[in-house]
Amino acid sequence: MAQMGIKAAAGAVLALIGVAMIVFGVGFLAYAIATALAPSLGVAGGAAVTGAIFVGPPFFWAILMLALRRPPPPKPLIAPSGLWMALFAAIAKETPWVAIVGAGLVAAAEIFFSHRPRKK
Repeated sequence: MAQMGIKAAAGAVLALIGVAMIVFGVGFLAYAIATALAPSLGVAGGAAVTGAIFVGPPFFWAILMLALRRPPPPKPLIAPSGLWMALFAAIAKETPWVAIVGAGLVAAAEIFFSHRPRKK
């Protein structure tokens, strides 16, 4: 049991190290790009272009994903469960008052027939 905890802790430490490497790597890459652009655009211009390079593509991707999102598929009609519900649904399609009056009766019959105590 302790071995499992040790493996989980080691995995967590490796995950933190990996995230730190990615964050610092991207940070140093951004710093390098901004420094390279500073002579021609100035410090603020280099930083702005570097920020646009790193923020622009994910931002436009997110906008495209939101704009091109497919509408959710329509929910399928729930088929009646059991023989009683199937019979009731067939009758209720023709006469709506049967749906109102018979809903309680069908529910009571369904409960009665499905929850009978078993004899030992």
